[in-house]
Amino acid sequence: MTHVRLRPALLTLVLGALALGCAHAPEEARPTGDDDGDGILNADDACPNTRGASATRGCPPKDTDGDGVDDSVDKCVRLAGPASREGCPVRDVDGDGVEDARDTCPRVPGVLERQGCPIEDLDRDGLEGEADKCPEEAGPASRDGCPEKDADSDGVPDADDACPEQEGLPALRGCPERDSDGDSVPDQRDNCPREPGAVDNQGCSPKQKQLVAIRQDKLELRERILFDSNTAKLLPSSLPVLDNVARVLLSHPEHTPVTVEGHTDNRGDAEASRALSLSRAEAVRDYLVQQGLPPERLDARGYGPDRPVASNDTSMGREANRRVELMLPTHAPRVKNPGR
Repeated sequence: MTHVRLRPALLTLVLGALALGCAHAPEEARPTGDDDGDGILNADDACPNTRGASATRGCPPKDTDGDGVDDSVDKCVRLAGPASREGCPVRDVDGDGVEDARDTCPRVPGVLERQGCPIEDLDRDGLEGEADKCPEEAGPASRDGCPEKDADSDGVPDADDACPEQEGLPALRGCPERDSDGDSVPDQRDNCPREPGAVDNQGCSPKQKQLVAIRQDKLELRERILFDSNTAKLLPSSLPVLDNVARVLLSHPEHTPVTVEGHTDNRGDAEASRALSLSRAEAVRDYLVQQGLPPERLDARGYGPDRPVASNDTSMGREANRRVELMLPTHAPRVKNPGR
C-alpha cells in the first residue's frame, strides 16, 4: 500500500527534473559561414560556392543570350537585344538599317530619309517614278529624264544633227567634211565650194584674189573696212573686201545670222562712239544687202569702245580697236544636204 502511494510522487519528481534540465540546455547554433564571400550566409545562399547578389539569393545573374540583360528581366532570353527593348533584338527584315517598327517598306531595302523605302531612280538621273519617262536611261529633267539620242555618236544630238546617220563634226551640224569641188579645201572653209580652186586662195580660182577667210567663229578680213573720219560713209577702198564678203556669204547660206559688229577706240565720248559704231555696222549691212544678201541674214550692232582687242595707249592699238567684224553663228541652223 505504501509503494502504491510513492509512485505518483516519484513520477512527479522525475518530470520536474526533466523540465528543469531542458530549460537550461543551450540552443543549437545556426551556421555562420559564407564560402563564396558574397555577403550572403551559406544557410541563405542558393549558390553558396558562387558569388551572387541578394536579389538572386546569392546566385550570379543568368544571361543566356549574352546581351547584358539578365534572364529574369529579359523578354527574349535566347535572342540578344538592347536593354531599351527589354533584351529583344531590333527586327530589320530587309536589312536596310531601318527597324521594321519604323520601316514603311519593311520588306524592301530603302533609306532612312524615306522611312526605309527605296529611291525610285534606277538610272540615277535625279528623276523618280512617273516623272522619269526613261527610267532605265539617264537624262536631264528638261527632257523628262530621257537622254539625247545620238545615233552616229558624233557628239551632236539627233534632234540637231543634219546627218544623224553619219559621224560628223559639231561645226558642221553633225555632218562629215565634204569637198564638193574636189580641190582639197573642205566645203565649210571653201570660199568657192562649187568651183575647184587653189588651196592658198581659199579654194577659189587664182584669178579672184580672196580678201576673206572663213574661220570657225567669224569671217577673217584681209583688208580693213574704212570710213570717212567721224562718219559712217564707206571709203571706196573698202568696197572690194565687202564684195568678197557678199560672194562668200551667198555661197554659204548655212551661216545665218551673221552679226556685223562696229567698234571704236576709247577716245571721245563713249555714248557718241557707240552710236557711231552702230551707224558704221548698219552701213556695212546695208551695202551687203545691196549685193543680194537677204536682210534677215544680217544683224548690226555697235559696241563703241567696250570691246577692245589691243591697248588704247598706243596709236597702233587704237587703230586695231577701230574695226568692223563679221561674226558667224556658233551653231548654224540645220540645212539639208550641206555642201551640195
